[in-house]
Amino acid sequence: MQNYLIKTLQGLEEVLATEVRELGAIDVKIENRAVSARGDTNLGYRLNYLCRTALSVLKPIATGEIKNERHLYELMKTIKWYEWFTINKTFVIDVVCYSDLFMNSHFLAQKCKDAIVDQFRDRFGRRPSVQKDGDVKINVFIKGEDCIISIDTSGATLFKRGYRLETGPAPINEVLAAGLIYLSGWDRKLPLVDPMCGAGTIIMEAALMSRNIPAQYYRNDFAFMHLQDFDPDAWRAIKDQARPKPPVEVPILIGREINRHILNFAKANAEKAGLEGIIWEKGDFFNYVAQSKNGMLIFNPPYDARLALSDAIDFYSKIGDHFKKNFSGWQAWIISSHLQAIKRVGLKPSRKIPLFNGPLECRFVKFEMYAGSRD
Repeated sequence: MQNYLIKTLQGLEEVLATEVRELGAIDVKIENRAVSARGDTNLGYRLNYLCRTALSVLKPIATGEIKNERHLYELMKTIKWYEWFTINKTFVIDVVCYSDLFMNSHFLAQKCKDAIVDQFRDRFGRRPSVQKDGDVKINVFIKGEDCIISIDTSGATLFKRGYRLETGPAPINEVLAAGLIYLSGWDRKLPLVDPMCGAGTIIMEAALMSRNIPAQYYRNDFAFMHLQDFDPDAWRAIKDQARPKPPVEVPILIGREINRHILNFAKANAEKAGLEGIIWEKGDFFNYVAQSKNGMLIFNPPYDARLALSDAIDFYSKIGDHFKKNFSGWQAWIISSHLQAIKRVGLKPSRKIPLFNGPLECRFVKFEMYAGSRD
C-alpha cells in the first residue's frame, strides 16, 4: 500500500473525498485543500485519470525535520532517486515553504537539485538534467521544521483537461466547474443551462459527466509514466475499463452567451472534444425563459472584478427578478465573489457554500423558484 495526497481547491475537499473513496482508496481523510488516502499503484493511475475535482496526485516518499539548508540536502540524499527515475529523464523541483527558518525558496530548490544530481553523479558518473517542464516533478513541502518530500504523479495540473482550445476573459477552472456540478446535486438527467457560459467550461464538464467520459480522456502524458515503477499494462487496462459508455439518453445541455466571439470558443472546444448534442445559443440571459417544466441553472456571472459591471447591485437584482418571472419550478445556482450584490437577488437562498475562484472568496448559492407561493 502507498500513501497519496490528492490536492484540490478550497471548499471541494468533501467532494474529492467522495470521488477518492469511489475509486477504491482506503483511510481517506480530509486535509487542508487536499485529501489523504492509501492504495496500490493502480489507485494512483485511477486518481489521475478519473478524478474530476483533483488538481494533482502526490505520493509522499520521505519526511523529516530540517533546521537549515544542509539538513534539507541530507534528507533529499536519503532517498534512492535512481530507483524512482533513470538518468535520461529530466526533473523539476517544486518547493512550497511556510517557515521563518528559510527566506529563499529558490535556494531551497537549488539544494534539493544538488542532492539529486550529486547522488546520480556519485553512482553513475553522470547526472540527469533539470528542466522547467521536467519529466519527473518532485514536490517539497516545508512547514516550520517539518518537511515532506513527494513525487507528483500528475505533472501538469489536472485542471488542464486537454479539450480547451480557447477561453474568455475570466474563465472558470475546470476542476471548480466540475465541483460546482457535484455540489449542485445535478442528477445527469435534468436539463442543465449555463445562461452566461463564456467559453463553455461548466457545460463541457457536465457533458463529460453525463456521457461517462473520464476527466483526463483527452490527455496523453502524466508524470507517473516517467517513473521506474510505471506499469503500462496496468495503465492500459485502467483506460480500457474506463472507456466511455454512452448513456441511452443524454440530458439537455444549453450554453448561452451574449458575446458571439466567446461563444465560438465554446463551440470550438466542444468540437475538439467530439461532444455533440450540446445546444449553444447566442443571446442575453434576460431574454431567455425556461423551455421545460423544471431544470437547473448553474452559472458564473460577472463579479465586478475581472469583468466590470456598471451597477452590480442592479445587475444581480435583475437576475432575481428574471428568476421569479420566468423560471418557476427550476433551481438556480450562482457562484460569485460579490457578496453584497448576491444578497440583492431577492430570493431566500436554500444553501450557501464557501468556495474560492482563484484568489477570490466566493459563495455558491442555491435558489429554488417554487411554482405558486411558498411561505
